[in-house]
Amino acid sequence: MNDQELSALFEKLLKNECSEEEADRILALFADKDLDNDLKALIIAQLQQPPAANLNNAVSDDVQKSLDLGLDEILRSNPSQISPKRNILFTKRILYAAAVTLVFISVVFYYFTKQKHIPTLAARPQKQLIVPGSNKAILTLSNGVQINLADASNGEIAKQADISIKKTKSGVLVYEDKAKADSKTANTAGPLLNTITTPKGGQYELVLPDGSKVWLNAASSLKYPAQFTGNERVVELNGEGYFEIMSVQRLNTKSGKAEKMPFIVMNNHQRIEVVGTKFNVNAYTDEEDIKTTLLTGAVKVSVLQQGEKREGNAPVMLSPGQQSTVADNSLNVKAVNTELAVAWKNGVFQFDNEDIKAVMRKIARWYDVEVTYQGNMDGKVFSGTISKYKNVNDVLKMLQFTGSVSFTIKDRKIIVF
Repeated sequence: MNDQELSALFEKLLKNECSEEEADRILALFADKDLDNDLKALIIAQLQQPPAANLNNAVSDDVQKSLDLGLDEILRSNPSQISPKRNILFTKRILYAAAVTLVFISVVFYYFTKQKHIPTLAARPQKQLIVPGSNKAILTLSNGVQINLADASNGEIAKQADISIKKTKSGVLVYEDKAKADSKTANTAGPLLNTITTPKGGQYELVLPDGSKVWLNAASSLKYPAQFTGNERVVELNGEGYFEIMSVQRLNTKSGKAEKMPFIVMNNHQRIEVVGTKFNVNAYTDEEDIKTTLLTGAVKVSVLQQGEKREGNAPVMLSPGQQSTVADNSLNVKAVNTELAVAWKNGVFQFDNEDIKAVMRKIARWYDVEVTYQGNMDGKVFSGTISKYKNVNDVLKMLQFTGSVSFTIKDRKIIVF
């Protein structure tokens, strides 16, 4: 917002002629720390004009107390911005700026606290409470023992039969199968099923006993055996994961020949059969559909209902660059930009005409925040790329640059309006 636009809004506000949209823009200024200097510059520019003292009379004592605190915050945040040309006028200008500032803020907060019920400046969010996600997860062993991987020391953290479970210096969970899974080393007592779970604001990488790699996104879980035996390698995913699957062969005891051991990814609604490939699965329960995106190799996707294939839905074989979508009991395939599907794994938010609510679901998971909406969000879509390790305010600012939405943050809640 340039100085002319800011000055025009200032004047309309003093005359009580602001529309609701213009008032929302003014409120957004208080949520955007980088615009504080513009506000101060405008206030100083008004020093030649006498303050409209009668406007303060409209504000209650409680609101005035909040405004005093807000005024102190603005003047303390960067007092060097108030730098008069002549040192002799410094003190007078500071006092005059304070008077005009109080008038300006009083009008703004009278409008919002009386008409829009927006929290006052004194209740501004503590931005440092919201930080980007990091590598953290809980490993639950088959016997119920839980290990906080963020706190666990590097090296071996558990053993299961012939399996050594280690945490590397780079924060990767690695399974080392000393016996190597085949029909001769099958665990007759049944598989030892482990689960790794990432919270909101967490992610984790692990290497399975067969050498396959899995990256788990925030608010996700993967259940898998500590040792792969039998005819298939089966894991169960909830949330989102990126997979790089190793090709494994097993000995067919009947024929005496080596056969490929397929890798299977299951969830409540679909079954993915893999031989050796790289792919991403987005299966969050709060998303409208399940998306499987293939980067290399080949996968076969089947729609499931209570563990069985749905009648009338034949499995679909995906080619690299294709994405399957399971929604409303149907399976569809289309060509996509695979970079969008794996952007999270590569450390960025990447949007391409993405609905605001879909965008905010990603932000909510990664920053572990609650999101609420005020007003109609239909038709508000966004495109852009930004590091997911940026401060949440930087991410929101990128979205706000479009002019179609604004944000207010209070504690761990983001309000979109």
